[in-house]
Amino acid sequence: MTSLAVAVLAHADPPQLGRLVNALPDTPIVVHCDARTPSATFRAMQESTRAGNVRFCDRQPTTLSSWSLVLAELQAVRDALAWTNARHIAVLSGACFPLLPVQELHDELDRWAGRTWMWNVPVPYKDWDTPRQKDGGLWRFRFRYLTRNNQVLYVRGFPLRLPWPRQVPAELTLRAASQWKIYSREHAIRLLELVDQRPDLIKFWSTTLVPDESFAASMLASRSLFGESALELNASGAWYLDWPRAHSYHPRWLTEDDFDRLKVARWAPSQHPATEVTEQAGHRKLFARKFRSSDGATVVDRIAAELLPG
Repeated sequence: MTSLAVAVLAHADPPQLGRLVNALPDTPIVVHCDARTPSATFRAMQESTRAGNVRFCDRQPTTLSSWSLVLAELQAVRDALAWTNARHIAVLSGACFPLLPVQELHDELDRWAGRTWMWNVPVPYKDWDTPRQKDGGLWRFRFRYLTRNNQVLYVRGFPLRLPWPRQVPAELTLRAASQWKIYSREHAIRLLELVDQRPDLIKFWSTTLVPDESFAASMLASRSLFGESALELNASGAWYLDWPRAHSYHPRWLTEDDFDRLKVARWAPSQHPATEVTEQAGHRKLFARKFRSSDGATVVDRIAAELLPG
């Protein structure tokens, strides 16, 4: 049984995707390319990843804040489970890059046998407050958002929703989380079983806002669904991300100016699984995000040359 398979969600930047694949030799990789991506870009992605360890899954159109992003992730994870016997499935974007060589990634994940590694914290979560909604993000769940083809509908930049609140299913334990995560095989299989068996829960999740930041963690954290194997709180994830300010919607693009900080994150002490990690800790990061080839990829080249050889 292999330690790791990877599901990559990509929509642009074939050169960066190629660098990511090259940094994960002999690792099974399933790529989902957004169906909205131009055909020429998709073909360039295929050309940049011409290796026996890479497969592309069926393409679905995706938009931000919508259930379509979750469906794309689940398709890639489902394909990775069917293709491999990996103990862990890491969900990356095309803008991610490893900070450790493959063998060290395996060594780190051996400590997480049967466990999912995902940044996740309780809801209400203060950083999800907005000027109009100061309930810690509960507004994402308490209203039914209108969708078409699994895409949230917007008017003048605002998502459409029904005006009256609804009940969150009592069996759910709501969590705020990162879209980028490392599933245990057991959790991934059970989550997909629930997707197939619980249309009532999927109806709820498909009409929430930004479900890619809550669905998986909330389902996995719900003891009524996962019992004793439910996901523990973990405020310290496996990714190096640089958020430019509080309440930012996106992390900052990384450049060569960030290399020293990335080096520190690569060589920090390992995080050992614990019952709960409730504060951000300075432990080792396995991956970093975000990188793009338009910056010259110099920082990615330095990571590959100076950090990945071990």
